[in-house]
Amino acid sequence: MIYLAKMSDVSNNHQPDNNQQLRYQKWYRIGFLTIIVLVVIYLIMLIFPNYREVLSSLGRIILPFLLAGLCAYLLMPVVNLLISWSIPKWLAILVIFLLIALLISGLAYYSYPKFIEQAERLTEQFPELLSGYRNWLSQIEHMVGTFPEPIHSEIDKLFNRIDQYSANWLEARITGMTKLTEYLISLAVVPVLLYYLLLDFNKLKQRTMQAVPRSQQKKVKQMIRSIDHDLGHYIRGQLLICLFVGLTTYIVYLIIRLDYSILLALFMGVMNIIPYFGPLIGAFPALLIALTISTETVVFLIIGMVAVQFLEGNILAPLILGHSVHVHPILVILVLLIGGELAGILGMVLAVPIVVVLRSVLLYNPFKK
Repeated sequence: MIYLAKMSDVSNNHQPDNNQQLRYQKWYRIGFLTIIVLVVIYLIMLIFPNYREVLSSLGRIILPFLLAGLCAYLLMPVVNLLISWSIPKWLAILVIFLLIALLISGLAYYSYPKFIEQAERLTEQFPELLSGYRNWLSQIEHMVGTFPEPIHSEIDKLFNRIDQYSANWLEARITGMTKLTEYLISLAVVPVLLYYLLLDFNKLKQRTMQAVPRSQQKKVKQMIRSIDHDLGHYIRGQLLICLFVGLTTYIVYLIIRLDYSILLALFMGVMNIIPYFGPLIGAFPALLIALTISTETVVFLIIGMVAVQFLEGNILAPLILGHSVHVHPILVILVLLIGGELAGILGMVLAVPIVVVLRSVLLYNPFKK
């Protein structure tokens, strides 16, 4: 997200020098820890060249628990609100489940048929789209044919690489969407896990605190409160922003009459959760399809995407996120690259939340004397 660049932890000139020194020490610790993590990751990659397969297997096991935990974290404030209205906890959870089921059913009823139709049409028309894209590249190559031979040769190589990458990327995304649909079937256990997590949320917190020595409980509570505030604010804010970006992008696609608008807008909304790189990744398939239509469509698409990102970065993100998540842009880019290398898109999605948690852990380290 563009706005994260504005969320750097800028020191106040009127703060005492000791506070500024503490802030520098905190970032030195985070930087040192990042270097250690990089070295460990590099060594693991050398020792286990097939680490991706291991991560994939672990991901299939952990993902249901991770999703259930995330949903419980987001829904617990709603459960507490219903309990404050003298509603039994088990009934409050069932009411929330019912509302979610109704919402999903409504969305599925109105959107699922069109979503499936567009996905099937995209798969069927993929060779035609790829052919149109290659024709566009040929026209561009013809336009630069008057350039000197060395320059023309390098441009030819560049276009060949772009052509090959685009074809592979689109095929991988279509295959990935098919596999994702099959993969989601295995997540049927998530509602069961979510129910018990919501039911025993406070008990789990109490048992966690009982395992902490009394002398460290105060710092641990401060650390948990900090994580709860920063991470909760970040996740809820990001979900709202992704919803906004997805809806406004869908409107843009409808206005310019871009095919597969639901698929492309959904992809854009989901990818927007990744800072900086997300909007570029999300816009890439739409741009490829626009290139096969007309130059005018490409121009309107770019204008629309810039407008959406401007609204998101300069109006919506400051309003929703404020200055609650102080993560330096350089650190964000670094962890995004690491996450992308280790676990692809999922690694990039989880990168910033992990840094937010580590920041609170280092700030309220219960083992620090």
